[in-house]
Amino acid sequence: MPLLSRIYFNAVFGALGGLLGWMLYGVFGERNPDSATFNALLGGALIGGVIGYFVVSVEAIRDLSLVKFARLASYGAGLGALGGAIGMLIGDKVNYWIVGAAAAATGETGLSGGALILTMLARGVGWSLLGMAIGMSEGFAARSLGKFSYGTLGGAIGGFVGGVLFQLFYAEAIQRGSTDYFWNAMGLVILGACIGSLSALVQAAFQPASVRVLRGWQEGREYPLEKPASLLGRAEHADVALFRDMKVEKQHAVIRRDHEQYVLVNNGAPAEQTRVNEQPIAASIALQDGDRIQLGNIVLRFQLRAALNRARAKRALPTATAT
Repeated sequence: MPLLSRIYFNAVFGALGGLLGWMLYGVFGERNPDSATFNALLGGALIGGVIGYFVVSVEAIRDLSLVKFARLASYGAGLGALGGAIGMLIGDKVNYWIVGAAAAATGETGLSGGALILTMLARGVGWSLLGMAIGMSEGFAARSLGKFSYGTLGGAIGGFVGGVLFQLFYAEAIQRGSTDYFWNAMGLVILGACIGSLSALVQAAFQPASVRVLRGWQEGREYPLEKPASLLGRAEHADVALFRDMKVEKQHAVIRRDHEQYVLVNNGAPAEQTRVNEQPIAASIALQDGDRIQLGNIVLRFQLRAALNRARAKRALPTATAT
């Protein structure tokens, strides 16, 4: 299914970013042992930058679009590094305070019981800033207010969940000794996977409409329509990338959103190569849920999120039995 595929790719690339972030942190993250603040900022920037680099650019990687990749990756790495640095610093400061307060109250050192729960929540809040930064960078890169808001919410949720789990593994690493790096690495892998997967899930839940490829390049792929005007074509920067079909123009058509109405606009392509429900389109046509759009040899299906939700709700209703 398209949604599961999108969540899967985001989770995998997020986890990869977490793993590489852990490796970079191990090499460069503790250059100044006398400054915990500097180490937290540098380490968070490295981890956040790499996770943001992979999560934000995953769509461009799937499209094999170099131009889009360069734009998305730069936003993801920059804002991810900023969010990671601030998030790790806040998480470390709050965690140190909680551990110190717990030790003063109980006379015991280490993380256990209530202190562990509080540090997990604190780390979740801190890393939620990283998730928010990654979600925001997706919206900035796509120039989409909808993607900005949905991505920020999804990233914050993913960062919080991932941060809580990260702190759990981090506490386990402390109990096992500072030379055991496995649990630290596992925590960052889970952090990246949570940010990537939950960000994709929330965006998919709130996206107003989409087009799904029924035949052609990236068959089965679903592209969200989150911008006021989404470009369809072979251009590297197209919102709906339709490569490998020379009958598709670089800027073949645009789907414009006017409140709840979507309109397909032919962008100067031959009418015979721009069809909706087999009808040639020379200028424009209003789209209805389920319409089949054919550009060149590629066939797409237009889907309204509201219609999909109604269909799912209808299927979930129990079947009435005759009395």
